[in-house]
Amino acid sequence: MGQAEGNLALHFRRDLARHFYALTKISRSDIFGDRDEQVRPINLLDDASTMFSGFVGKNYRPGSGLLILAINPGGGGDAYTKRIPEDETFYPLLHALKVSSAESASDAFEAVSAAFVPIVKQWNLWKILGPTLDAAGTDLDAVTYMNVVPYRTREDKMPPAAARWLAWQLIVNPTLDLLQPRSIIALGKKAGSVVEPLLPAGTQYYCVPRTIGDSYVSDDAKRVHQIMRDELIDA
Repeated sequence: MGQAEGNLALHFRRDLARHFYALTKISRSDIFGDRDEQVRPINLLDDASTMFSGFVGKNYRPGSGLLILAINPGGGGDAYTKRIPEDETFYPLLHALKVSSAESASDAFEAVSAAFVPIVKQWNLWKILGPTLDAAGTDLDAVTYMNVVPYRTREDKMPPAAARWLAWQLIVNPTLDLLQPRSIIALGKKAGSVVEPLLPAGTQYYCVPRTIGDSYVSDDAKRVHQIMRDELIDA
């Protein structure tokens, strides 16, 4: 990487940090409104009120990177009464980003991004995310991972339609302007049902189905993976 390219990459990372820091100021009530009490998890309320605004790989570049969109973070089940080990690391970092300043946001954002890489590989999510990255011919360093709705919901239920639309307008759409992704991948049919009708015309888009608990890669997901290989790698 030449000096000019390196400077552009550095400025882009700083822009990302400022943007994702600003997103953390969008509260649950901004998204869920008067439905929040009904959809808020009953346990770990501080974590439920902490946004996971997103991860951006260190090599992501506008115009060439991939954006992966899930529906919302898991961990809202009633039996979820204490943090799993990964959350013991991750949620304090998310909180630190939220309470940081504009001046310190860059360090806080990079701490979240650095922690996400080993942590996501411990989640069941990795069983579908890993093969999806392989099918796209890329890795975590070159993608952005976000949730359409960046807050947990009670019993991990689908966020209400109004919340999904508001989250798209307040969070996803402005982030698309900054990221300018080459392709967008919806991870799961729930995410796909939100993403597809709201995408800008002409966007290269794929929806990879998930299974309950991401316990295995379904045949339908394998078929989408093959299309991705044909169009993203072999084209």
